[in-house]
Amino acid sequence: MGLDERGLPYLWGANRAGIGGRLAHILHESPQALKGLPPIARLHSSEFLSLALTRDGRLFAWGLVKHATQVSNDQPSMVRGLPTLAQCAVGGSHVLAIDQSCGLWGWGANAAGQLAQAHLQDEDSPVRIRGVGRAQAAAAGASHSLAIDADGKVWAWGSNQHGQLGCREAAYSDIPLCVRLPERVAKIAAGMYVSYGLGVSGRLYAWGWNARGQLGQGDVLPHQGILTVALPRRIRQVVSGQGHVLASDGEQVWAWGDNTSGQLGREGGHSGIPKPLPAVGPAFPLPT
Repeated sequence: MGLDERGLPYLWGANRAGIGGRLAHILHESPQALKGLPPIARLHSSEFLSLALTRDGRLFAWGLVKHATQVSNDQPSMVRGLPTLAQCAVGGSHVLAIDQSCGLWGWGANAAGQLAQAHLQDEDSPVRIRGVGRAQAAAAGASHSLAIDADGKVWAWGSNQHGQLGCREAAYSDIPLCVRLPERVAKIAAGMYVSYGLGVSGRLYAWGWNARGQLGQGDVLPHQGILTVALPRRIRQVVSGQGHVLASDGEQVWAWGDNTSGQLGREGGHSGIPKPLPAVGPAFPLPT
């Protein structure tokens, strides 16, 4: 997925769940414009669901969308019941959004409490998530959720079978729990059963599942608690796929974790060691 300077979205690749919106083909090997939407500010996608946040704060969604009686392959449609939005995040089957007043919202699957509603029933429409004061950022994993509050604290809720909530006390939590990190956090990311927090110092912290080396500890063994990922420079951005991670200082990108499909940019299997992506062309600064 990509955006041009006008805010026109482009999509390419697999379309087995309608992730290309109105585009009918199953596979696109080159970018295809998705027309008919207002100018878009940001795009977000999981395996079966895509989100487009417009420049004026509306949210459009398409792909596999759950309804009361069926799961349908919907075209892009505006999500109703939300105030003007500033951010959004999509997980395996749930969505988080932050409005311009720093209110936190969620909808979709909730079998592990990832919507923090003090119950485990799914929500077809957006609901307010309480317990996080003035949300600054949100991240959604396969079945857990993260948020940063105005004080730079990280909160986590949902599934916890691998310690992705930063504790080992419960299999899940349907209310936000404060993650005990060594410093204030500027950015967060969430993978399948793993979480990341980027401290204001530029240090990267990781906790949760490590079967693909995604904790960056040089192995694929289980680890408990909050770990520091050894990186040679001050990190400014981190993003996570289901089982692999990318981190950048604004110029160089490091990758580690799952490499089943070559997503680390090199040959070989899973890697618990962050390594720079190989240069493929002229160097250019990355967005932070």
